[in-house]
Amino acid sequence: MKTQHIAAAILALAASAAQADPFAITYTSTATGSGIPGINDQQFTLTLVMDVDGDTAINESWGGGALTCAIWRMNDAANVVIAHDLTISAPAPATGHVRTDGGGVLTEVFAQVGSVGAVPPAAVRATGLAPGYALANWFAGPAQARVLYATDANNNYHYFSDLAGSVQMTPARWSNPVPFAGNCLDAAGPASAGGNIAAVPTLGHAALALLGALVGGLGLRGQRRKQS
Repeated sequence: MKTQHIAAAILALAASAAQADPFAITYTSTATGSGIPGINDQQFTLTLVMDVDGDTAINESWGGGALTCAIWRMNDAANVVIAHDLTISAPAPATGHVRTDGGGVLTEVFAQVGSVGAVPPAAVRATGLAPGYALANWFAGPAQARVLYATDANNNYHYFSDLAGSVQMTPARWSNPVPFAGNCLDAAGPASAGGNIAAVPTLGHAALALLGALVGGLGLRGQRRKQS
């Protein structure tokens, strides 16, 4: 193999590994009793993103530690979006697992997942919320009808509920895992000045090992040429 072909293989490996592995599942339901301006009693979705280096969506199991992002989209027009970066502000609670079968079909979802206490501003980006409103916390799990809370400029709490009684943690109510691309917070629009910056993707252990072998091969090839 020519040196330029090896170099091209290294670049291809780096690009594919850097882009690999986040998967998302999405729940769809209807909001009811909304007291948050701009959020109507219409459809809403909750998307959970999981990222485990080297995994696919086939015969997989993701625990709470794999969660990287939660994205809420409200109204039939999905014109209110709240993105919560779970790598900055980890979910609590997060119990159970997301699991798939040999066909990549969802067979299990988390028992419960959410945020308890105030979510730090650096971990959240929102679009479409009324001025002065910000995410307070959210919850997906049994026996919790009020699924998302927001505070106003006076720190008063407002919420909306799930018409189903709570976010239903059954596989039939969630989509099968699909690849997720991009930065979590960008789901709610670009950052303003001084806002969040997307993380730089990294290579996994297997990719690094193969990359090292390819680089080593290039070095050995070059040394042999000099000796000849």
